[in-house]
Amino acid sequence: MDRNFILAIVLSFLVVLTYQNWRAHHAPQLPSRTEAPTQSATEAPQAPGAQMPPAPAPQATPAPSGGAAGAFDTNAPEQRITIENELYRAELTTRGGGIASWQLKKYRTSKDADAPPIDLVAGSPPEPPGLATPLPELGLGDLGFAPFRVVESGPDHASFELSLNGVTVRKRFDFAADSYSLRLRIEVANGSAAPVQSGFAATWPATLRPGSDFMRESMIVLHEGSATRAPVRGLGKPGITGRLAGKTGTETPVYRGDVDWVGVDSTYFLVAIVDPLPRDAIASFEPRGDTGAVASIGYPSSPIPPGLADSREFRVFAGPKERPLLEAFGSGTEASVQLGYRWVAPLTRAFLWLLHALYAVIPNYGVGIVLLTILVRLAMQPLNVRQMRSMKRMSELQPKVQEIQKKYADDRQKQSEETMKLYREAGVNPLGGCFPILLQFPVLMGLYYALQSSIDLRQAPFLGWIRDLSAPEALFTLPGLDLPVRFLPIVMGLSMVVQQKLTPSTMDPAQARMMMTVMPVMFTVMFYQLPSGLVLYWFVSNLLAIGSQIWMQRGKKDAPARS
Repeated sequence: MDRNFILAIVLSFLVVLTYQNWRAHHAPQLPSRTEAPTQSATEAPQAPGAQMPPAPAPQATPAPSGGAAGAFDTNAPEQRITIENELYRAELTTRGGGIASWQLKKYRTSKDADAPPIDLVAGSPPEPPGLATPLPELGLGDLGFAPFRVVESGPDHASFELSLNGVTVRKRFDFAADSYSLRLRIEVANGSAAPVQSGFAATWPATLRPGSDFMRESMIVLHEGSATRAPVRGLGKPGITGRLAGKTGTETPVYRGDVDWVGVDSTYFLVAIVDPLPRDAIASFEPRGDTGAVASIGYPSSPIPPGLADSREFRVFAGPKERPLLEAFGSGTEASVQLGYRWVAPLTRAFLWLLHALYAVIPNYGVGIVLLTILVRLAMQPLNVRQMRSMKRMSELQPKVQEIQKKYADDRQKQSEETMKLYREAGVNPLGGCFPILLQFPVLMGLYYALQSSIDLRQAPFLGWIRDLSAPEALFTLPGLDLPVRFLPIVMGLSMVVQQKLTPSTMDPAQARMMMTVMPVMFTVMFYQLPSGLVLYWFVSNLLAIGSQIWMQRGKKDAPARS
């Protein structure tokens, strides 16, 4: 099998990955019903708020007696509460009872000293806050707009309350000081004369934002043990296959039952709202125009009789996707780290371990990538040598193959039989150049996911102008065009030209010349927007391949002299 055909397969794989890159993842106590408690300064908190989407699968009910639904003042003065520790700074608001800001103090938007911290709550009013609870099934209107009042606040907790038409909604936030987590308890007390419904849905917003950190931001859900993503950029749009199937793209993805958590996911950060009752949970991703979406998790609405109360409690992780942190938090949140297909994941983990081990010796991840590439190349060298020898022998037999093709031009079966006979007599396996490349394919994928998923590469410098291995580098920008000139993709493309010239080919000379131009150009264009760490790996791998080919050719030339 011709090497360029295999490269085309790899190219197709990289096209898919690049497209994805541009579209830029316990058993609490069962809730009990009790008599509706009186208002207390120690119960039910809430957080900053704004406009909220409806809970999943709500069941509309009449407004409780005593007033009209939605009879609250959306222009009421806003009050904010700040919870701060060494890890994060959270800002809660009475407007809608949600989290207005969640800043990660150890992670900034850029390497500049004055760069703001990463904020996992996107947007501002009229966008919804984090952990808002619209509860439309109560018949009181969208409580994402409602003015809650502060009941209690402290260094690690806050409580909010809203009373309307005899129904009281309480929310209590409890924050962990030593981890990126919190707990939210929602309670609905029915003091009216009629039953009310509640699904206890909690939500988190996502809005398209600039920068490489959020280029691949997605809604994510752990459903039936598998992490499923929906890119924010494409949510609410049908896509090519959807259009062919007659879909409009306005459908809201809904996941029912066996939902462990739902949230918002980017390359290096995760917000996950963990459900206490996965079996009954309902999760949804709701598009909000062309620029945002809301992830929601709750339950089928159930009745709360007059004089009784019901509650739910959610755990929330909102922080960096560092595997030890995710494993400590639990609930399968480590599934948000993309390690590739199941058969690739062990290789990805091995490469991550090796990369970190190399960094422990030489504290530069760029150098670590170079050394990792060399080690992988050395491990694969026997296969590479076998592949090159097979392709060289196939190239030498091409004149005889062409003679057979001319001789039996009108008899394809005889042509094939004579060609295979030639290969057998020459002791050549026509698939000998194919299998080594196919065996290297999982290695390529494992390295790709290892370099893509490691948060340690975020803002990690290499040398000179390459200050962030997780983002595309730029040597300079062309004035007037605002076009970045990227050194690594360009030299990587040139290295592919040299490599193809040294590689034996069984193709027609005209086709070979065309491929020598097309392939490097296509790869250069693809790699132009990929993280510099990935481009560095591919470039070094090409250099090593060129060196190996030159060494083999010289060795073959020197062989007769030594004999």
